Amino acid sequence: MRSFISVIAVTILIATLGSGLALAQSSGNFSGSYFEAACAINTASVTAGGTQTFTGGVCTNNASDGTCEILNTGVKTSSGSGVTLLIQPSGVTGLYTDTKVSNTITTSTAEIGIQVCVMVDGSAKYVEGGDANGCAIYDERLQQVSQNFLAGVAQVATCSTTAGSTNTCFLDFLQATLSAHSYNFIAQVPNGYHDVRATWSIVNASTSNGGTVGACLGPGNVLVTQTKVFNNSGAILSF
Repeated sequence: MRSFISVIAVTILIATLGSGLALAQSSGNFSGSYFEAACAINTASVTAGGTQTFTGGVCTNNASDGTCEILNTGVKTSSGSGVTLLIQPSGVTGLYTDTKVSNTITTSTAEIGIQVCVMVDGSAKYVEGGDANGCAIYDERLQQVSQNFLAGVAQVATCSTTAGSTNTCFLDFLQATLSAHSYNFIAQVPNGYHDVRATWSIVNASTSNGGTVGACLGPGNVLVTQTKVFNNSGAILSF
């Protein structure tokens, strides 16, 4: 079996950057935070499974709603109209899914996903680019394996027909993957001090007939850039 464990570190970076074209540089005060969080594939036993299970100790400030905080910082925006925050959480996501069928089980499923959410001043009302809650799915997998031949194999092989027995004829399908993801959230905010919070959580975790799931996020970083939005007929935001 494979699972994800905590092995290295992640730095949350808050930077002031400028770009050309539709965005212009705008001065502002920023603060940053740092925490250790990472995941990797290894050969340890699986300890994860079920909704809101965080493997490898990669969750910090674990809240009652099952979220893991990756950034909580104050940002002071400059004066002038059109001030916008570009918030870019990036990270390596790990997904583990294992499905097993046997001569007594014809279908097994495993599903799990990771979403990242951004809030400004405790709300998603300023946040564009995600769903209504300021969230975006970074990684998700639905895995299913089915068979219709193992019952026949059991007729000519030594296979137990008792459900749950360790002596059944079985087929096991396991996937453990790591991949890097990044997404841009946009928040057009009034002038002044604002609290920016980014979290990740496990979503849509479900299994059937003995399926197993696990997930983690890290290393990663969150980049906050203060910009100004220009008039553009096709822009989401304008001033």
